[in-house]
Amino acid sequence: RDEALSQLKLHLLRAQEQMAIYANKKRRDLSFEEGEWVFLKLRPHRQHSVVRRIHQKLAARFYGPFQIIKKVGAVAYKLNLPPESKIHPVFHISLLKRAVGNYQVQGDLPKDLELAEEDDVYPQKILGTRAVMQGDTEIQQSLVQWKNKSVEDVTWENNEVLRGQFP
Repeated sequence: RDEALSQLKLHLLRAQEQMAIYANKKRRDLSFEEGEWVFLKLRPHRQHSVVRRIHQKLAARFYGPFQIIKKVGAVAYKLNLPPESKIHPVFHISLLKRAVGNYQVQGDLPKDLELAEEDDVYPQKILGTRAVMQGDTEIQQSLVQWKNKSVEDVTWENNEVLRGQFP
């Protein structure tokens, strides 16, 4: 019995080591310094929903180059994006690719990525309030009329969520 148990443990250990080898095969150890230039990979679902193309395969995969302003945490970096850009400037290291060569000029983001004035949605007016029970907790909600939306598009939103998204 002890011999069978030790045999099982040995085989399990070998299998775990083999899985670790396969899992780490394509992983890359990356780190960037402040001031370095990198290309930015925008998420495919974001590109798909904002930039409409007939053939998605032909869409640009990387944009830039952009300069790294600072390191935020262990695996995130803040980039120097154009001032008119309306996307968050902090990106995970997996979305960055080192720019090879000397770059002094910052690249541009696609214009389709920017939100148009009519797409900018935020609360315009609170039309009413209510309290609803979610489990044992009473939640306060507000009936919100959104800017650039019709009166039929009013929604009930949790007050905590509204305060968090629109301080």
